[in-house]
Amino acid sequence: MDINDIFKESVSSKTLMPSKSKRRLGATPGLRTLKEGGYGIADASSSADGVDSEPAKRVKRSESDSADDGADDDDGDDADDEGGRFFSDGLTTDEKGVMTWVDNMEIMDDALDQAAVQRMVVRLERAVSKNTEDRIKHANSPQLFAESEADLDEALQRLLLLANDVQYLGVLEDLGALSTLVGLMAHENADITLDVIQFVVEVTAEDAWSHEGESTEERELVSAFVRALAAQEFFEVLGQNLRRLKEDSDSFEGEADRMGVFQSLSLVENIVSLDSTIVSSVVSAMDLLEWLRARITQSVYSRAGAKGSTTTQADPNQQYAAELVSILLHSNWQLRIEASSGQLGLTLMECLAKYKKLTPEDEVEMEYLENIVDSICMMASTRVGKNVFVEAEGVELLLVLQQQQQHVARLLSLKILDYAMSPAHLDPDSKDDNGDDAAQAKVLAVSMAKRYIENRGLKYLFSILMHQGKGGVQRLYKKYPETDERAVSCLASLFRLTSRDSPERWRLLAKFASTPTDDSSWKLYIDRIVELNIEYFERVQEVEAQSDSDSESEADSDSEMERYSQRLEAGLFSLQMTDIVVAFVAEDPKAREYIELRLKRKGRTLAMVAEELAEYVAVREETDLQAAPRRQIIQRIKESHEGPLTVAHMLDHI
Repeated sequence: MDINDIFKESVSSKTLMPSKSKRRLGATPGLRTLKEGGYGIADASSSADGVDSEPAKRVKRSESDSADDGADDDDGDDADDEGGRFFSDGLTTDEKGVMTWVDNMEIMDDALDQAAVQRMVVRLERAVSKNTEDRIKHANSPQLFAESEADLDEALQRLLLLANDVQYLGVLEDLGALSTLVGLMAHENADITLDVIQFVVEVTAEDAWSHEGESTEERELVSAFVRALAAQEFFEVLGQNLRRLKEDSDSFEGEADRMGVFQSLSLVENIVSLDSTIVSSVVSAMDLLEWLRARITQSVYSRAGAKGSTTTQADPNQQYAAELVSILLHSNWQLRIEASSGQLGLTLMECLAKYKKLTPEDEVEMEYLENIVDSICMMASTRVGKNVFVEAEGVELLLVLQQQQQHVARLLSLKILDYAMSPAHLDPDSKDDNGDDAAQAKVLAVSMAKRYIENRGLKYLFSILMHQGKGGVQRLYKKYPETDERAVSCLASLFRLTSRDSPERWRLLAKFASTPTDDSSWKLYIDRIVELNIEYFERVQEVEAQSDSDSESEADSDSEMERYSQRLEAGLFSLQMTDIVVAFVAEDPKAREYIELRLKRKGRTLAMVAEELAEYVAVREETDLQAAPRRQIIQRIKESHEGPLTVAHMLDHI
């Protein structure tokens, strides 16, 4: 007989995928718990260790009192006429016991103290010893050690109460319970292993250490608990456990294994929120990046693909694996480098390539695709990642995606292009100036810009910028309003990365210049750029007006930084990107005249554009606006109608 057949009911209770916003009250009581607790359950002869037996006595006393009162009553004709149904709660003794347990649950939680935790640990150690003994004694008769396994499961469930009061987590370490928990990770019954994982997930979840706003003390306690687990090699065992779970099975055990994978990934996500300083060591101990690389390419679903082929549709855990990759790469610069240096970068590109001819089938697969895109963006933001992107012909892949008008990957590809052509993110912990990395990253970005323009990328970029297309294409533009910001940022990067008088720069400027055969398209492109420029300017101006009305007359560095952050959130960066495009396009006299005309209608001038760009240059160079030697240049920008031209020359050299 298979031990899992005995525990099918306990497994089925875990097959539903929980939401990520979790709040725990403790384990659901079994019949044994209620009997031991004395909550009015029939035949309850004794109580569990440390559990008050008074409730059972109170129930018995109330029943005897009721009997005495009934003896003193009259014949009770009215009650008999109605069968007593209006004068009884209709509950059996067992049901009353359950209700009593629910009513006292909050009291039980509040009564949690160090002594109660010690009793939990003692109960757990006894259950482990008994179960080990029974398994050895009755190795071929699972039914004979089923009861001790149930006791062990219940003892682990009781530990969940600690999620409501993490201050007692240190007691587990003091009593040596952590080694016991790590040992149970290798238990033959997968349910026991999942109980341990669930416990760690619950106590590391954000709402376990941040009940009313973030609590530094509770956060440090949980972080210390995780570090203590790491010292016991918990995460090495967790990584091994991930690899023994079989998600592709349609059996009862397959559902439990999929739940185990979800819980394991949830634990890593919790640690990212809890303490980012230990994320790298946890990921390394679990060898997690390699497991995630394999998991994002595998799915338990399948569907018909193009030309009769079979392809896969993302399943929930596959989507979660892709999401965790994105979270890890966002949170840790070193992991981005490690992922880019290994096979994960190429695997992400392969996952993206599937959507050249396909569209996501549902919301799960849509989230999967968005997480794949986010992960590629994070890698492409580093010098190593840019190199991998170029060698894997990432620019050519983006061009193929942008040809598919009806596919959402067309718009998402702009985000990747934007990150790939932007300046590299450098190691924040490095003591070196990172100058070589920055220079090499710019060389790679220049090569990408050249390849994009040479392969007719401007055609697709301007099509997206002008919102060309009908029906479903227009619905995609509305669903992803940030597409305009991405398109403008890519256009600004192309101007910055192409050298003056190069064929690529002339092809860019030609989009904004009249020709003998076309004297209208260039005006439409300028109209669109100016329209977006004014839109972003009005957003920033609104925030500035609000900030000025709320702030005090004095200004310190903190308030200035806060004000600058508010302006960025309102769209300052996108405003500056449109300013860059205007500055370069305004080098042509005819285009400059038309731009001035369009700006004037909304109360804007090229001098205002130049001043906004002066701030961008100063911040980009980490130079104070009043510092030399840029002070004279900025003054020239403010005073001269050739301001945009001056900024354009400056942008060519940064």
